[in-house]
Amino acid sequence: MLKIAVCGLGTVGKSFVDHFIKYQDLISKNCGQDVEIAIITDRSIDKKKFNHDSIEFSSDILSVIDSDCNLIIELIGGCEIALQLVKKAIQNKKSVITANKALIAEHGDELFELSKKNKVYLGFEAAVAGAVPIINALTHNMLNENILSISGIVNGTCNYILDQMSSDNKDFSEALKNAKELGYAEADPTFDIGGFDAAHKISILAMLAYNIKSPYKNMHIEGIESIETMDIDYATELGYKIKHIALAKRTNSQIECRAHPVLIHQTNILSNIDGVMNAVSTRGDRFGTSLLYGHGAGGDATASAVVSNISDYCNYSHKDLDRDSKKDTNDELVSVMNINDICSQYYLRIFANDVPGVMAEVTSTLASHKISIEAVTQHEPLKDDKLIPIVMITNSVSYKSILSSINTIESLDNISGKVNLIRVFNDND
Repeated sequence: MLKIAVCGLGTVGKSFVDHFIKYQDLISKNCGQDVEIAIITDRSIDKKKFNHDSIEFSSDILSVIDSDCNLIIELIGGCEIALQLVKKAIQNKKSVITANKALIAEHGDELFELSKKNKVYLGFEAAVAGAVPIINALTHNMLNENILSISGIVNGTCNYILDQMSSDNKDFSEALKNAKELGYAEADPTFDIGGFDAAHKISILAMLAYNIKSPYKNMHIEGIESIETMDIDYATELGYKIKHIALAKRTNSQIECRAHPVLIHQTNILSNIDGVMNAVSTRGDRFGTSLLYGHGAGGDATASAVVSNISDYCNYSHKDLDRDSKKDTNDELVSVMNINDICSQYYLRIFANDVPGVMAEVTSTLASHKISIEAVTQHEPLKDDKLIPIVMITNSVSYKSILSSINTIESLDNISGKVNLIRVFNDND
């Protein structure tokens, strides 16, 4: 008999428990043994409307450490109590499954080492892209492959907002309001729209793909707050869509790891991932490109991923655990590439006075920084405004170079305000 303790009975926790009870017989069959939820803990358990005669309930999260449960499922979120719980559970030889991307991204190095030392299972399929089985693919199916890059749309909130701005011509604030009303965005959406959620997820994938320590603290992160409806429209004119992309890539002896908005060409399949859906594209030197697509968030998607980990735990032997624990960190790939040194094409949106010679001033400034222009459009002034929007796509240059040129452009007498900059996604990523 496998006894499970579930910690956290919020939206995700309740979805998991409901899913488990509904499919308990099938889960037990797939695991090769009877499986039951023995304990559910939540700090506000008294306020939860959930009853089940055979399950013990407690408001003491850490009480599961001393229980007879074999497997702890952490669905609390955050890093404070969750970290304390997971560490103590592993130290007490209890295996753990978590859906907590922040926990793995920020403390994974410590937890992996701890699980290795104590020879227990640590599952986290639900921490990245919900029902999209990218963790399993990297740790099993692609285990012996040389991964060149991983890129994708891994935050449903950002994707929904950008999709609403594109398909329904909503401005950012209106699209965000809709996302909150539909439950796709939190009351404080900073973690999602600021790019931090996507950054946590791609850092986990980078750890697995390249066998490195977490790159999260050294990676470049941008959100979507600066994207305006005009940018969506101008990108469309040029044959692109704007998406929020997370990317990890091997570049010689370094790793690129970043999360930010991009212009992605409409012929790229990722440009067609809409709504709250997620998709992860993986490139290998032998298998080519693989795309995994599905629901990336929500209780049902997370519950499915947690159940997958339960089956994985049950079918893992101690030999498998020993095999995985022998993986050593790749000492050759020791650093995350500085964003200033990474080259990309760029979309620039500039507001200029409608006077002769202004375009020449901008292009000569770019030329002085050895930046050429691959596409340029000049638009009519916006309503009740005498300024003209100039939109450009540059050649591939370093971030350091484009920032330097923008500083000069913004200082020109006939340029108004800040230049808006968005990277252009390279299909080879």
